[in-house]
Amino acid sequence: MDPLDKQYQLVLIIILISLIIAAGISVLFTPGPEHDQKSDIFIQISQGDTGADVGKAENWIVRILWVDDKNRTYSFQDYPQESKPDPESYSIEGKPPDGSQAAMIRFLSWDGNTERTHGARYIMDQEMITSILNKYSLMASLSPVPVSTPDYVQTPVPGAPVPGMLVPESGVVCRNDDGSFTARFGYISRHDYPVSLPVGEQNRFYPGVEDRGQPVVFMPGIHHDAFTVTYPADATNQVWSLMNRQASAGTVPEVNTSITIEPVSGYAPLEVRFSQRSTGSVSDNPLSGSWNLGDGTISSAIEPFYHRYENPGTYIVSYMVQNTCNHAKDTGVVRVHRASFIWNITHGSSDVRFESTSEGEPSLWFWDFGDGYTSWDEKPVHTYQKPGIYKVGLTVSGEHGKGTAVNTITIPPQ
Repeated sequence: MDPLDKQYQLVLIIILISLIIAAGISVLFTPGPEHDQKSDIFIQISQGDTGADVGKAENWIVRILWVDDKNRTYSFQDYPQESKPDPESYSIEGKPPDGSQAAMIRFLSWDGNTERTHGARYIMDQEMITSILNKYSLMASLSPVPVSTPDYVQTPVPGAPVPGMLVPESGVVCRNDDGSFTARFGYISRHDYPVSLPVGEQNRFYPGVEDRGQPVVFMPGIHHDAFTVTYPADATNQVWSLMNRQASAGTVPEVNTSITIEPVSGYAPLEVRFSQRSTGSVSDNPLSGSWNLGDGTISSAIEPFYHRYENPGTYIVSYMVQNTCNHAKDTGVVRVHRASFIWNITHGSSDVRFESTSEGEPSLWFWDFGDGYTSWDEKPVHTYQKPGIYKVGLTVSGEHGKGTAVNTITIPPQ
């Protein structure tokens, strides 16, 4: 074959290979109908949603839970955003209102009808937040604090409650000094937004007047002790009806306590048994008590227990029991006596005069002189036959029990 023909064929092969490579590159980088750029952006925005078209949301909202530990209050405050905030990088600027601190930040969208949650960031521990919502009082509003972009505050208009999502609850009922009762009421709202329920057929007390100070706007979450109602001792049981559910305020028995001490006196060391009997405890307002045994010992024991007094003395014992409303106290006295004696050795002889100095007015005395001899006299005189060291013991007995004292004496050579 002619060399020119070979060169011509080589050029054609190179051109054909170039066209195939170009076609492959074009197919590789051409976006298909399911992977266009707009679709990727929309999926990224709606990540974590439940199918809602958040691209149509009119407002992005940051909801901050403010906590004031000094006044034991909290409040939810809403701050609109110009664009979707990033939960990881969002920061609060400005001085918190009324000395409060932020506990939690929630990121929401609001389209005029529906409020949706898109994430949350916990600044405090979640258990701490739950405790605050359960124990602190809810504030209606706080002054706005400057945040990243907005200069104004816009809160969604409270909607209507959904059946089964708003539940009343009764809290502690306390007996007052004048015989009346004060009941605390709260509620649980499972809504993610405020709901409004005016005083009326579905938000009323009976018997008696409908309006007893109950809320008309209910915030999301658990709210114990939202308000209180005071009623006389002879009043019929108070019932709060909310969305066809009822919470009843009962009565609490009066708090009383009495203690038993056995024995109340004796000789050191003295083993004493303590027990208490208290009334006034209910399931939602239990009693708690504390013993003070008078010698620096504090105990929270509920069941009977023993304590040993090592040293003589008079000990004032008290037991304090209390619940959220009231308290009661009972006291007693434990007297611990000393068994003791003195002795005097007659000069120039082996005669020793003994005398009991024991407390508690004993009626019996038993002496062991340490040389095999004993005596039942109150003030015996004993003659030792040999010089030496003797361990002398005295046991006394009477209405306060039995006590023992032991001392070592030395009988010198004659």
